Amino acid sequence: MARDLSSYDSGRRTFLKALGALGATAAASPAVAGQAAADDAADYHESLRAELTASSRQAKQLPAGEYVYDTTEEATIETFSLVGGGTESTISVDVDAVPHTEAERLDVPSADDPGAVAYRGPITDHSVTEGDLLLGVAWVRSDDDAAEASARFGYVDSDGEPVGENFVQRGAAVDPQGEWLRYFFPVEVGERPDDADVPALELQAGYADQTLDVGGVALLDYSGDGVGLGTLPPYDYEGRSEDADWRQAAHERIEEHRKTDVEIEVLNPGGQPMDGATVDVEMVEHEFDFGSAVSVEHVVGDTEDDEIYRETFLDHFNKAVVENGLKYPAWEGVWDTDNDDTRATLDWLNERDVPTRGHYLLWEQDQASGGGGMNVDPDLPADEKQEVIAEKIADHAAEFEGDVTEWDMHNHPIWQSNYRNNPELGWDAVEEWWAVADDTTDTELYTNEMGALGGQWQRSQYLDYVEHLVENDYPIDGIGFMGHHQQQWGQMLDMDNLLSGIDQFAEFDLPLLVTEFDIQILDRRNAQDVDVQVDYTRDFLTALFSKEAVEGVVSWGFWEEDHWRPSGAYYDSDWTLRENGEQFLDLVFDEWWTEETGETGDDGVYATRGFKGDYRVTAEKGALSGETTVTVDDDADTVTVELTPPGRDDGNGRGDADGN
Repeated sequence: MARDLSSYDSGRRTFLKALGALGATAAASPAVAGQAAADDAADYHESLRAELTASSRQAKQLPAGEYVYDTTEEATIETFSLVGGGTESTISVDVDAVPHTEAERLDVPSADDPGAVAYRGPITDHSVTEGDLLLGVAWVRSDDDAAEASARFGYVDSDGEPVGENFVQRGAAVDPQGEWLRYFFPVEVGERPDDADVPALELQAGYADQTLDVGGVALLDYSGDGVGLGTLPPYDYEGRSEDADWRQAAHERIEEHRKTDVEIEVLNPGGQPMDGATVDVEMVEHEFDFGSAVSVEHVVGDTEDDEIYRETFLDHFNKAVVENGLKYPAWEGVWDTDNDDTRATLDWLNERDVPTRGHYLLWEQDQASGGGGMNVDPDLPADEKQEVIAEKIADHAAEFEGDVTEWDMHNHPIWQSNYRNNPELGWDAVEEWWAVADDTTDTELYTNEMGALGGQWQRSQYLDYVEHLVENDYPIDGIGFMGHHQQQWGQMLDMDNLLSGIDQFAEFDLPLLVTEFDIQILDRRNAQDVDVQVDYTRDFLTALFSKEAVEGVVSWGFWEEDHWRPSGAYYDSDWTLRENGEQFLDLVFDEWWTEETGETGDDGVYATRGFKGDYRVTAEKGALSGETTVTVDDDADTVTVELTPPGRDDGNGRGDADGN
């Protein structure tokens, strides 16, 4: 199994207990209707059109459009040729993962101007005018590590030289890899230069001596179809660029809110300050919650994948939520979930000191058609239903008292407001249910809803709902956000929009927690979809980490074989780390991780600054050494490490941390 985590050795494993082994099976991945339609299509061009027009695939659904080049692979290949040097040859493509069957292999030389060598398809039988909207498509691969290309749509003169602007609006850069990846090139045609001869789509390839395979080339014309430029893939968001205005301010907030100064005082065996001692400050856990949902079947399972699953969770995450096991349909036997396994899962987490969320106490739905609900008889009279639900909440909260650190008290309060919409129940019933939960448990009570930060279609309603709770003195302890993002529904928010949304909820002066984070993309074969997923993982986490009111981000799973939206997982089914997973680890265990080494001064003190969390601090000078573990936060003062000679035991094997 492909799995290399050597660059992410955070030191956490030495502070975690050995893995348990208990038994179950993996979850199945859902099918995507739009892709199924494309797979059933007879040929490449039919397949591409089916995929782009599938209503189940994207909100930004495209019309059929008109193919600019021919609608057969062979004829399109004949239209394109390599200009500026190099050789080309036609190859067959026999790969189940891609829809095209033919391609061109281009052996190209480097050029002072990369655009001097290009794979070009002139347009001679189709009218193109200023303002037209086109979509270029190409599948590209290369075995050369430094392979590079870029897309251009524009005009060439009678000598075949490019003239005027490149009208590809975004995503022009192509980064070929060893596997076939698809690229989209949205085009808004601009002004025709005076010396223009014909328009052409081309891949500029003169960046290096390289071999490129190019197939599945197509160009669709959506002019006159009412399509906007933002409707064409690849999809993007404002604030993505490295020099975006929001980024510097976010880094400054991270420095202010997530880090703190710490002094390590080293004492010799006589209790006096020890100068010149070497001090290692090694972070072992974040104060900020970087958690994940876990599945009962894999925590208790006894397969090799189950063991890797448990180990990966412990390596990467410091908080948990049981994905389904505590939902009423699961706990009450409607779903095929063993309560003993759920109990074993909670025990496994608690034995390893992993804070675990309870999901959920209230969901305003009778039955499980929406994924949860209260599992009550829909035909119960309102007064009886109110009483039954109150009893369920009390029993559930009592059943898991001490096993969970917080509850999603009210799950989906905006999406599912069925009980409040019932005049015989309404807010009075909800108020009673909150009171019952508060009376039953000391566990913190959160709300939890989607469409406020993962997309924003329910943000204003959620703000109104939380305001009602606060103004009416409900026992609300925190605000949860389901950070599910579906690329096909435009839910990757512009960064200013995301940041302003966080600020709006922060005004309630309650902890904010992203409870269910993932990013579903259209297709992992689309190189630009993968790139935007990576960048939005970086930017979403950075934005949330930078805001003082936010206490954590809990991913909704991490493995493709056990993820409700498999394209959003951090790991492939064979445990290969995906690009978005690598970005997550880079942030959590590199950019936002502290490991420092230094020496004490004449006063026996080494001062540094680090991210808040738990640390192992060691010091040594000559044969003397000492070690302590400490929580570094705003309340920490001076960490004291006492050095002892070899073989001497101070009684507890470690030093002290003043103020902790």
